[in-house]
Amino acid sequence: MNFLSPISLFLFGLAIPIIALYILKLRRRREPVSTLMFWEELFRERQTTSLFQRLKHLLSLLLQLLFLALLVLAIARPQFAFITKSARQLVLIIDQSASMNTIEEEGEGLTRLASAKESALRTVDGLRFMDEMTVISSHTQPVIHIPFTNHQKSLREAINAIQPTDISTNLEPAYDLADAIAETKPNPEIVIFSDFQSISEALLAKLNSKTEADEAPEIKRRLIQIGEAKDNVGITQFRVRKSLVNAFDYQTLLRVVNASETERKFNVELYFDENLFDVRPYNLAPGESKSEIFSNFAFEGGKLKAVLDVQDALPTDNTAYATLPKRDLIPVLLVTAGNPFLQKALAVDEQIKLTVLTSTEYETDVLPVSGNSQEKQPYQVVIFDRYSPPTLGDGNYMFIYPPAASSETGNPELKWNIGGALETPIITDWERTHPILQHVHLENVQIGTAYQVTPPSTAQVLARSFESPVLFIDVTPNRKIVFAAINILESDLPLRIAFPVIIANTIQWFQQRSEIQEHHLRTGEVLKQRIESVDATIQPELETETDSPPDTPKLAKITGPGDKTWEIPIERDELLFDQTQRAGFYELKISEAVDATTEDAPAPAASELTEEDSGTVWSVNLADETESHIGPDPAVEDLLEASVTPGGTAILRYPPWVYLVFLAVGLSVVEWFLYQRRRID
Repeated sequence: MNFLSPISLFLFGLAIPIIALYILKLRRRREPVSTLMFWEELFRERQTTSLFQRLKHLLSLLLQLLFLALLVLAIARPQFAFITKSARQLVLIIDQSASMNTIEEEGEGLTRLASAKESALRTVDGLRFMDEMTVISSHTQPVIHIPFTNHQKSLREAINAIQPTDISTNLEPAYDLADAIAETKPNPEIVIFSDFQSISEALLAKLNSKTEADEAPEIKRRLIQIGEAKDNVGITQFRVRKSLVNAFDYQTLLRVVNASETERKFNVELYFDENLFDVRPYNLAPGESKSEIFSNFAFEGGKLKAVLDVQDALPTDNTAYATLPKRDLIPVLLVTAGNPFLQKALAVDEQIKLTVLTSTEYETDVLPVSGNSQEKQPYQVVIFDRYSPPTLGDGNYMFIYPPAASSETGNPELKWNIGGALETPIITDWERTHPILQHVHLENVQIGTAYQVTPPSTAQVLARSFESPVLFIDVTPNRKIVFAAINILESDLPLRIAFPVIIANTIQWFQQRSEIQEHHLRTGEVLKQRIESVDATIQPELETETDSPPDTPKLAKITGPGDKTWEIPIERDELLFDQTQRAGFYELKISEAVDATTEDAPAPAASELTEEDSGTVWSVNLADETESHIGPDPAVEDLLEASVTPGGTAILRYPPWVYLVFLAVGLSVVEWFLYQRRRID
């Protein structure tokens, strides 16, 4: 036995004054009386009980000394070796994945997570004074909520702070963390509260393995199953893509699975910007899944939501979200002296915002800006029809039968050489797999005028007339060029279907928009978005009006499900957001401080910011077929049978000094009743 405060044993010296008080005799006072007859009788009775009185006082002295001994030992705080060796170190793992949101009918409408937290709190109530506990929550990544402690109030607060999530289940990282922690303790126990609806083979092997005594202490494992419900229907996929039929439309793939043991009938409701868009009936057999494609959406984009009109145990997977991105118009400039075929081919493309200028207008109004690569380009694509500009900045350019320039007036940035006319202009070969010539047939195209051209060494030839290139592309880091050596006004190409297809493919190739930019994440994934720097045309204006420093601080305001908001400072023009635990829409808005003062000034509040971006909407979904099967995994049943919730009453729940104090108080009460009360009577 050891003492935490051995110096307190010197308090045993208080026994000396206690014994002295019992030994001390009172000095009697002499008093004359008229007779001794009555006093002699009283004296004889006292003599007969003197031995009992002495024993009575001796027992009282012993009780007082025992009372003192108990108090001194309590103050010294004794520790026993067998108690220290029996101390437990519990590692609690509480599953907070999406399946733990299942509502159990037998649990008074509580979710599995709420039931798991109640079981964990009962475990805390059953802790002994020498036991320690740490709490870990888990979905796919573990989080330690509190380190090892025996402070029950802090443990209860840590357990109550665990919030539900819509993230898939993966208990293996949490178990690996708990196992690493447990190996450092002498008497560890790992307790897992989960529905165990999904367990990997690797984790199952670790749970069945035995710890070798020579390497580490034996780790006790307890698996506490929460919930028994099995019937559920869920959305396992909800994604958006470009329509394969209509270039101006979207297609949305929806997949639903019936994870119940019975047949389920229900409706799938599709909402576009909170307005009911489509309703379709579903009838799925047990274990059956169904995929369906929805189309005919609005061109301007918006929020799309799929809802299963069904009552089941897990509401989380009954709703899925998708974002239809807004497809901005592509500003295209056509410089021509007049080409109705080319103008109509560009005008029919609803993705293009077309501007038509003559060569004189281009050189007067546009060329001073476009020639300066540091200024923002007003057009994403510029098409020159039978015209060569004197200067060429960075950007995307298409040249259609430009004239041959002399050495004096030619543009040195144009790396090709134009020769004489082709004698027999006919397309004999073309690259059918290149994006510009996809779905295009150029057989028997009648061409009246074309010339020979020598492309630069970096060019790629897409079409030839025998050995002469008639269509090539040249790509450099800051510039893309498409060159056509055919005069389309003197050919039947504009009368063919291939002509508008080539023009549309060329615009898409310039933009690299073969696929839409999909703002879609799985729950738990990190939202990453590159934030463009302040526009060069806006920044000087801000500096002039507000005298703000060039690097104006930015904040990202994110509004998530339930109108929960986050304000995140943007560093290095990149946003990283990892709070995607719940499924739903996350709207991102970038704001910029107007009157930033000094570098040491604190970050401005949201009310002091001006909105720069109208907002980007991200959709976050669970969409996990494994998570929709909410029944327990059969592979873990053998481990669950031997598992018992650690809790309830425990021997020596309190330190020994507490029991010593209670015993001392009990002795004091007994002594008072046995002696003091009798003397009063």
